[in-house]
Amino acid sequence: MGLSPMAARAACGCSSAALAFFGSRPLRRAGRRPAAAFAWGQSSPYGGCRSRLAHSLVDSVLDELRSRRRVRVSAKIGLQGTKELSDNKIDKRALQKGLLLEFQKDSQRSLLAVVERPDGKKNWMVTDQNGILSSIKPQQVTYVVPGVMNFDASRIDEFLEKAQDLLDPTVLECAWMELSEKDKSIMVEEFAEIVYGNKESLESYCAHFLLSRDIVYFVKVESRDCSMYQPRSPPQVEELLRRKRAKEEAEKELEEFVHLVKSAKALPMESKPPKSSWLLDEKVRQKIEALQAYAVDACDDEQRRLAGNILKAMGFTRTSSAALKLLINVGYFPAHVNLDLFKYDVRTMYTEEVLSAAEELLVGRPDSDMHIRKDLSTLKVYAIDVDEADELDDALSAIRLPDGRIKVWIHVADPTCMIKPRGIIDREAMHRGTSIFLPTATFPMFPERLAMNVMSLQQGKQCKSVSVSVTLHPDGSIAEYTLENSVIKPTYMLTYESATELLYMSLEEEEELRILQEASSICAQWRRSQS
Repeated sequence: MGLSPMAARAACGCSSAALAFFGSRPLRRAGRRPAAAFAWGQSSPYGGCRSRLAHSLVDSVLDELRSRRRVRVSAKIGLQGTKELSDNKIDKRALQKGLLLEFQKDSQRSLLAVVERPDGKKNWMVTDQNGILSSIKPQQVTYVVPGVMNFDASRIDEFLEKAQDLLDPTVLECAWMELSEKDKSIMVEEFAEIVYGNKESLESYCAHFLLSRDIVYFVKVESRDCSMYQPRSPPQVEELLRRKRAKEEAEKELEEFVHLVKSAKALPMESKPPKSSWLLDEKVRQKIEALQAYAVDACDDEQRRLAGNILKAMGFTRTSSAALKLLINVGYFPAHVNLDLFKYDVRTMYTEEVLSAAEELLVGRPDSDMHIRKDLSTLKVYAIDVDEADELDDALSAIRLPDGRIKVWIHVADPTCMIKPRGIIDREAMHRGTSIFLPTATFPMFPERLAMNVMSLQQGKQCKSVSVSVTLHPDGSIAEYTLENSVIKPTYMLTYESATELLYMSLEEEEELRILQEASSICAQWRRSQS
């Protein structure tokens, strides 16, 4: 079938959904079909396919409506006129009992209502679509449905149900593509005439509804006589569509995350997913970390916004305590969690990559300093620490020289001989900076298998260390010192209590321990003499 002359001169592109709406979708109200005709054509960057709306129709409608200077329907029912109905200029004289209007209920909602009676000097009592009687100011009125008199509030639901057949937002794209090419602004009734073929009350309200809620294609501008809708420029539309798609994607991700959280929350404690499972997917990790940062009050603006949206979707208040409770409920945090660990970004776990690298080091790595290490394995070495110590990384030795002076060695475990500079283990240790010892747990700087074994001093085994030797004058001052890589063989692993007990026993075979005590005493005396 050939195109009509009107369709052949088409100049507007829209999506296939809009084509179906205009060209083939029947309306429930008998005899009412959109007046526009479309034809398939080239692809459009703003919709699914390129089609054409007969621009002769648009031009003729706009020209006819404006050339005749038609008075809006509001004037026909005794209102003051278009100018007084626009830009929040509706006053008490402009409203009448039985009018159907839309008003701004709050920042989130607009409702349809029927005017009942005056309320004081300026306000009006209205019955809204929910059957609630309330007082509104003229400034709250956003639209007066034209052509309606003595409307019954009980019929608002019926009116809205009929409107649903016409509220297809895809028609906005088609109208925009036509009007943007001509750079023409349009009134609500003109939009209704173009899209629906007439501007009766239902169609005019639907046109207002679509235009007033649109955030992509049209922008409202105020003229001297009435509100107009100006088509946005193509670059603006493209950017707004990009933002809209990004917002929709974010909302979808949030919905999926909330479903995941609710599922985990419903599980018994022993069946909840491990903490590591929340960190596998990047998008899930981003959201769970936002909740964590929010819980410890250490979040940036984006994390605060994201965590707030999650808590709101879950029905929680937007507080740090609510975020903490949620993280405990899903098993991400234990019931008694130390929040300071998270507030100060203390890493309590190692990645699989770091643990794998640590296992490779346990197999053995050549020591590049071995040829220059001094063999001090014949010295008696005392490692003294608290009973709860997991890592033993320093020890002492002492002898008396032939001239009577004391020589002391301070041995420190040398884990660097195992670590490749700037390797994964090195980078992890640099981030942590130190091992952290708490009453309830220890978080070593290196993976535990390394820190508690080959990187610690072990009794009876040859251990690589860095040793500082200090020769003391009789008064406790330092005569000379050396610093060298070494190999030692720890003799004793003592607690402070057991070392003290050995000193009291005055065993001949523990002369080195008594020399260490003497060195400590004369050094302390020398330091006091310097103050």
